[in-house]
Amino acid sequence: MRQEAYAQSLRVIGQALENLRISAFVLEKQTDKYIVRDWEPSFLRSIADEIWGSRDSCLASRTKQSSDLLVYDKADTVRLETVGRASRESGMIYDTYEISSGLRVVGDYLDKQRAVAFSVWWSTESVTVRYNRVAGAPKETNFTLQNLQDLKVGMYLRRSSRHGEK
Repeated sequence: MRQEAYAQSLRVIGQALENLRISAFVLEKQTDKYIVRDWEPSFLRSIADEIWGSRDSCLASRTKQSSDLLVYDKADTVRLETVGRASRESGMIYDTYEISSGLRVVGDYLDKQRAVAFSVWWSTESVTVRYNRVAGAPKETNFTLQNLQDLKVGMYLRRSSRHGEK
């Protein structure tokens, strides 16, 4: 069975977090869901229903165990990818660095490591990634935002050479 490509899923979750103006958080992969926690919830509470609609909100039910969580499943990432693709095709200009592109790079790294579970601690200064593979002890890697920018350039150069672009 083919493992899910984290690069794409994490990119679209990053786009959703950018729309919510969340700049620091913890993102965990748990079974078939991505859980975002430890972020500043006040802004999100006021607009979550507007973005997702009250029926389709990705806010977890408010319990002591799940308070202030964002939960994304496969259907959410597919929907967010469709929305993101439409924005990109419309010619919207993005800043040179975004959470979405950084999370895409982290996802590419996790794909290469063949991670099966992971946690990402994202702050405005650095990113820490802890992951597990099928076999072996958990591993941890730290990135600066500049490291991620450098890895992003390398990722796009690899992609361009695969597609024969010059």
